[in-house]
Amino acid sequence: MYRLIIVVLLLTVLYFLLRQIFRGFKTPIRDDREKSAVQVQEEEQEQDQMIEDPVCHIFVPKRIAVIETIGGREYCFCSPECSVKFRSEHPV
Repeated sequence: MYRLIIVVLLLTVLYFLLRQIFRGFKTPIRDDREKSAVQVQEEEQEQDQMIEDPVCHIFVPKRIAVIETIGGREYCFCSPECSVKFRSEHPV
């Protein structure tokens, strides 16, 4: 009688272990190049961030701003005209 209980208990434990192992194989292997939903959401929030134009001091969303690197620093402008004006006032 005790042998039967021990065998049933061991088979039950073996069943749950095997089930857990095979569940691990069912999950797809993620590619490092894929972005998680959280990363995508953070990038979208960053693009919606309001940036102040250093020339006319207007706030514009980063996704539509004119972005230029001047002197190793990144500047965001509301228009190409402000970018040209900034370059003429701050020669590198």
